[in-house]
Amino acid sequence: MKMVHLDRVTMRAGSTVLVHDVSLEVEAGTWCTIIGPNGAGKTSLVAALAGLRTLAHGTVSIDQHRLDSLKERERARLVAYVPQHPEIPAGMTVEEYVTLSRVAFHGVLRAPSIHDRAIVAGVIERLELGDFRHRDGASLSGGERQRMVLARALAQSTKVVVLDEPITGLDVRHQMDILELLKKEVAECGLTVIATLHDLTLAGLFTDRLVLLHRGEVRKDGAAHDVIRSEELALSYGTRLRVVNVDGSDVVVPMRGESH
Repeated sequence: MKMVHLDRVTMRAGSTVLVHDVSLEVEAGTWCTIIGPNGAGKTSLVAALAGLRTLAHGTVSIDQHRLDSLKERERARLVAYVPQHPEIPAGMTVEEYVTLSRVAFHGVLRAPSIHDRAIVAGVIERLELGDFRHRDGASLSGGERQRMVLARALAQSTKVVVLDEPITGLDVRHQMDILELLKKEVAECGLTVIATLHDLTLAGLFTDRLVLLHRGEVRKDGAAHDVIRSEELALSYGTRLRVVNVDGSDVVVPMRGESH
């Protein structure tokens, strides 16, 4: 089943074209990662997927609903968005922060229902945040804070979660923890994940499909293994890359020397 559909999406900032004529379909219960060099249009594209940016042309649909035809609360029931640098309000506990995700269901003027609180409690336990439930979210470590942000997205109970560089600034262990959590949600809950990642090795290791963007256009789209080993990858990044198989996984190694 096609959960996400982009039809000839073009985005501009003034006279600058950020994304040009991109069409994609993402199957339900899969993980698609958008990769590409800086300035390729990745952040713009995921913002469009979350319904947060105006398109110059084209449409974005989730579960057969066009995002530009929906009100904000309706859109929030379809797709959750995790920005690269989420704001964590000072003085707000982890539980309070995650509970914000339920506003799309109970509204701003009503308190969360018993059902809302049960969903929040379940996600907090699933992501092993129970010990931090009453902690100030701003006081958490980077890895703990990122789990809290992910918990808020999951408690939104959407079929699609869009994440822009969800492991930025984390050490290797916490990067792996976050990606393993996402992989588990895809496998066990049928979640559809669309993310951007800078680390090509981790992108290939965890995701089902890679979409390579270059100057706002799709250069390669396919299974992670095929994209990682494609000639287009090195050409798009403008540098020499070597792909080494380590215990059955592709490791992307940048090579010194002349760039493309």
